[in-house]
Amino acid sequence: MDIPTGWAIVEHRLMREFEFTDFSAAKAFVDEISMLSEDANHHPEIHLGWGYVVIELYTHDKNQITEKDLALALRINQTMEA
Repeated sequence: MDIPTGWAIVEHRLMREFEFTDFSAAKAFVDEISMLSEDANHHPEIHLGWGYVVIELYTHDKNQITEKDLALALRINQTMEA
């Protein structure tokens, strides 16, 4: 399994923390991730706070990290690069 850049496996979940200048920027990122998740019909756990967002990807019905998680992680990375 090739883990996308910036992501790590933590407690059997694909995770990444993103840093932002303030709460508003972090929330705007969460809004973008929400739209990507809806498009993919695959929904991460999102932790939002002042200046940070932590994304957890895991396919619950398969009880593991799957291609869906890896694909969404790549799309999230592309969002950050844009």
